[in-house]
Amino acid sequence: MKRFEQKGETFQMKKVVPAILAVMITASGGASALAAETTSPVASSSVSTFSDVKSGYWAEKHIYKLAAQGIVLGQNGQFKPGNNITRQEAITMAIRFAGADRELGSIEAATLPTGLTVNNYFKPYVDLAIKQGIIKSAEEKDVDGKSWGTQPASREWVTKILVRAIGKESEAVASSTPTSFADNANIAKDNVGYVSTAVKLGIAQGVENNKFNPTGAVTRAQMATFFSRAEAYITPTYAGATTGIVTGLTDSSLTLLADGTSTTYALDTKTAYFTADSDKQVQASSLQLYTRVMAAGTGGKAAYVEIVDPKAQVETITGQFDRITGTNTLFLRTENDYPKYEYDPSTAFLDQNGNKIEAKSISAGSTISLLRETYSGAGRILTIQVTSGNVSKKDTGTITSVDSATGTVTFAASTGLSESYKWDASTIIRYQNEILSAADLKAGSKVSYTIENNIIRTIEVTQSVERTITASLYQTSTDGSTLTYKTDSGALEVKLVAANVLVTIDGKTAQLSDLIADKTQGDRVSLTLNGSGEVTQIVVQNREATQLTFASVSSYDSATGVLAVIDSTGKPYAFTLNANTKLTYNAPTPTLKGIEPLLVKGRGVNVTAVGSRLLSIEIVDRYEGVIQQVNNGNSALELKLDSGTIVKLPYGAVSTVVQAYGINNANMSNLKVGDRVVASLYSDRVALQSVALQTTKQFRVTSVNPSNNRLTVEQNGVATSIVVDNKSIQNAQGTQIGYAGLVTGGLVDVTFSGQEVSKVRVSDSVIGSIQSIDNATRTVTVSTSNGAIRTYSAANSALSVNQNGTVISGIGSLSTGQHVQAVVQPDGSTSFTVLSALSKSFWKYDSLTQTVYVKITPGTNERNTFKLAPDAWIHQGSANISVQSLAGDDKIVLYLNNNVVYELVKQ
Repeated sequence: MKRFEQKGETFQMKKVVPAILAVMITASGGASALAAETTSPVASSSVSTFSDVKSGYWAEKHIYKLAAQGIVLGQNGQFKPGNNITRQEAITMAIRFAGADRELGSIEAATLPTGLTVNNYFKPYVDLAIKQGIIKSAEEKDVDGKSWGTQPASREWVTKILVRAIGKESEAVASSTPTSFADNANIAKDNVGYVSTAVKLGIAQGVENNKFNPTGAVTRAQMATFFSRAEAYITPTYAGATTGIVTGLTDSSLTLLADGTSTTYALDTKTAYFTADSDKQVQASSLQLYTRVMAAGTGGKAAYVEIVDPKAQVETITGQFDRITGTNTLFLRTENDYPKYEYDPSTAFLDQNGNKIEAKSISAGSTISLLRETYSGAGRILTIQVTSGNVSKKDTGTITSVDSATGTVTFAASTGLSESYKWDASTIIRYQNEILSAADLKAGSKVSYTIENNIIRTIEVTQSVERTITASLYQTSTDGSTLTYKTDSGALEVKLVAANVLVTIDGKTAQLSDLIADKTQGDRVSLTLNGSGEVTQIVVQNREATQLTFASVSSYDSATGVLAVIDSTGKPYAFTLNANTKLTYNAPTPTLKGIEPLLVKGRGVNVTAVGSRLLSIEIVDRYEGVIQQVNNGNSALELKLDSGTIVKLPYGAVSTVVQAYGINNANMSNLKVGDRVVASLYSDRVALQSVALQTTKQFRVTSVNPSNNRLTVEQNGVATSIVVDNKSIQNAQGTQIGYAGLVTGGLVDVTFSGQEVSKVRVSDSVIGSIQSIDNATRTVTVSTSNGAIRTYSAANSALSVNQNGTVISGIGSLSTGQHVQAVVQPDGSTSFTVLSALSKSFWKYDSLTQTVYVKITPGTNERNTFKLAPDAWIHQGSANISVQSLAGDDKIVLYLNNNVVYELVKQ
């Protein structure tokens, strides 16, 4: 007897449940199930198919097993394991699972009793179930005007069809014995015999506290688990599924032999592995040759693999090899006899390490092991392996270790098995025609090698592993794709730079542009090269260079090339420019003659120097920071840059252009302390040419036009069309999402630099209910739609409440239990909009217009249509549901703001 439990209910299986009882489970309940039920079964191809079935979920094995067998379907990537099964779904799934759907008639030909209604698609299935006696028309009727088919399948109802399907109805009808459950009185009188019989047969047991819970619903996860385990008692056949003996196994494929036919499946990182006696995943390494395994999937790929019996179906014969004669006949040598064994062309001959060899390479007297299968009755010899004796061969593989003390190299051979051989004085080791020593061999290197009489004769390194070089940086390409370094011997070498190269200076992560390349005094660097010779890591060692950012020119002498600068702390420096100094300023071809007129007192510069020699200089003509002071008396703008540096920039009251979103003819008087700005200087003098004020405004998206990089937004009834690049659009967490991540009707924070849009970020907005309010600390705690707890504090930013269109500062008008939308404003404050509740009966949903229709009292002026917000929270209790799952007459509560539904709760 097999017993299993899940989520508070226990089932037992003693009998083989007929296939008609197994279930084809779709990934949605209620109304939305119809869409999935009307599509052909498609097996899940990976254990991550269903986004709502997380790794380690208690029913994960059974859900994905049935998915891989093509029994369960998904909808929009979800399985919805907590949803209940309806009667029409249960019947339909049972017919499909059994393969009885071949007997189905058309929807038009289906005949159902009067008063027994189901959705059109399910009619042929229910008609067939009645004909097969799984349900009886006299017992199944619509109740209170509600469709029979859409009602949840109860535990006692499922028990009844189980007993009928296994041919035990006569016993159930004859049984008058009440069950021992504490709630026996709650079991319908006509169903007591079925429940009693089911318990007696061990098909079902009760739940907690010795109760049966007869009217309780059955969840999708419970059904998947029940019928997955029921497969142990039947022999179902599913397309794409095979149960057999493992006769071939690699990292990427699995071959099973079943009924004389071999089937090969591809394996990948998405394949899920389980054992028959556990619900927890195991590693792919648990698979072994010649064990019994079930594999299932589509397109030749195994999505699910289950080890049915881990015992290898083989036996081993060990002896001393004598000879091979005739056609595939091998003789062993014993003290008194020469037993012979027949093998066939498929028999593999292996050396000590499991690598294939020719039969003729086995030396007489070698000890060998014969592996003979026991699963087919033919007793075929599968492998003949040398366990001791001389080996001569050629192979490819990977070096896993080099032991210089014993003169041994260990290889991972082409078969994946490990083997070790010694080298001697005659061993030749090469890499790209260069002769190496054994000390040059590194673990991880790809090699081809030759073995003669157990000794390594040659090793050819075909792909080396990473190595480290110490040198001086000589030059880097403009696009950063190559670099040139000078070795200690003075030789120049050029290497490709890997796309994800890691640069470290003084223990901190840096960029390629931070490196100092010079013909005589470039950075001393440690370069890490991968097996392809690309530079993957650069570590600057003991840098002696001086790097100054946002320094200012004190003076420049063009005759001597001496440049005097003052850093941000006021410390003076003197450097010398020459023809080798790298120059950067606003010119397509920078020259020393061209930069000299720009080196006037007060000009901002970034410089890199070694000693007094200037390696590079960059003219700074643009500053971004926060205004510290606007000194109209001295006509100077003081900024604090992100680096902490303070700069003072002179301006002209008329000549300096101020750009600010929403302000026509802005000027310096529109700037205030704390504003963030981008300040640009004239190219020919140290004076402000323009100041762009950075502002952020909140809008609601009305339309998107990615092809033209245009976004239409609305604020206070005024529509605005803005231009924004796809890469400048982010979610609330700051991750790039582009136009595809925007939702019409959603809130966004648009950041302007002057009149230009620099960034669009989805507003930080949540819907939930207030859990607590602490007036002492001025904090509000909200339980959000994603299950998280969010705390808002007036100590950090202002809080306000919008109630019935009236905005109130502070949180005094809020109360625990209120349903709200909390939106963080661009200035960091938070606004709570209190949602008003309206209880109604659901009628229908128009997905085209995103409109919810509710039933109203005839003859009244009640509103019966409500627009659904794009981020509306729709749920029943703590479980999120889709609006499509709602059915007519469902009791719902709408939480509204301006007649827009922000939260919908199914009662």
